[in-house]
Amino acid sequence: METALLDQVRRPALLVDLQKVCANITAMRAKVEHNQVLFRPHFKTHQSARIGKIYWEMGVRAITVSSVQMAEYFAAAGWKDILIAFPLNWREMDAVNALAEKINLAVLVDCMESAQFLALHAREEIGVWVKIDTGLRRAGIWWEDSRSIEEVAKKIIASPRLTLKGILTHAGQTYHAECAKTAKEMAFASKQAMLSAKEYLRKRGLTNIQVSIGDTPGCRLLDDFAGVDEIRPGNFVFYDLEQWQLGVCQPQEIAVALACPIVSRNRDRRELIIYGGAIHFSKETLSVRGQPIFGMVAGKRNEPFGVLHPDCVLRSTTQEHGVLAMSEEPFAQYQIGDLIQVFPVHSCLAVQALGEYIEIRSGEHIATMVTKKDGCT
Repeated sequence: METALLDQVRRPALLVDLQKVCANITAMRAKVEHNQVLFRPHFKTHQSARIGKIYWEMGVRAITVSSVQMAEYFAAAGWKDILIAFPLNWREMDAVNALAEKINLAVLVDCMESAQFLALHAREEIGVWVKIDTGLRRAGIWWEDSRSIEEVAKKIIASPRLTLKGILTHAGQTYHAECAKTAKEMAFASKQAMLSAKEYLRKRGLTNIQVSIGDTPGCRLLDDFAGVDEIRPGNFVFYDLEQWQLGVCQPQEIAVALACPIVSRNRDRRELIIYGGAIHFSKETLSVRGQPIFGMVAGKRNEPFGVLHPDCVLRSTTQEHGVLAMSEEPFAQYQIGDLIQVFPVHSCLAVQALGEYIEIRSGEHIATMVTKKDGCT
């Protein structure tokens, strides 16, 4: 990383390495092509038209988002095939109809009430996925509740403006696994549950039912997507400490880090106080040696991030402050006024908090929908 780039940073900034971004996308695309499934990446991680353009240049044409607002942002950026992978928000039905008039839009429902509401209020042709719960216990019809899945599916089919796309799940339970092996087993069990639900529907006369799955641990760790029609990973574009601890990625694959000014230095405790707190990193933590941490030091002074320092951790945060507990050698390298790079626990939330990237080689400032500076470029 050039010193000139460091010189322009005055407050916490989110650094991105676009070379790593491209490598991460390329690796996932290779798996998609090998398994002959549709690649519908989730864009809630990066939230940027500029980074979305990288996917486009690699041949991606279908995307996933997590809100109507995000769908509007990426539709303005030229995307025409968008899935809003969030339970239908009845209060935004007018916006949903407006989007469906312009693009190939799909939404989620996970109960009869939402299916009925959508059938009653849809003014345009809208694709619909039935959300299935395979273990996360958040939204979705439980995968073994075959009758409810069938009833919702038939309600969608009966509506002249709705097209049943299939069944969809997010196996977010993989994020709570203790290791990569367990995460892979969870992802496999989730996939099998979806295939079981599809087979039930087939036997009841519902054909052409697609299966959509989407979590980065599962999509990275599984080798065989037989029976699956599309995958929707999102976090893989950047990865983060959560994925690293789970065994999903290597430190050198993590494509974002926060650059934070050092504002104080305690020699007795070997601690650095940084300008970078909960409003920058979020309050998500990892357990390291039995203690919660909010980040880990990435790289060395004045060098691009990539090398992880597990013994140098962000041990606490308040609104603006962060406290880095350091081992002796790295502590000696840094002085007040320096910038230090820190990998976030959860890259998606860091993007939401910071709203803009700085590319570590070119110094390019890359806006997101949070800042709305890059519009539809």
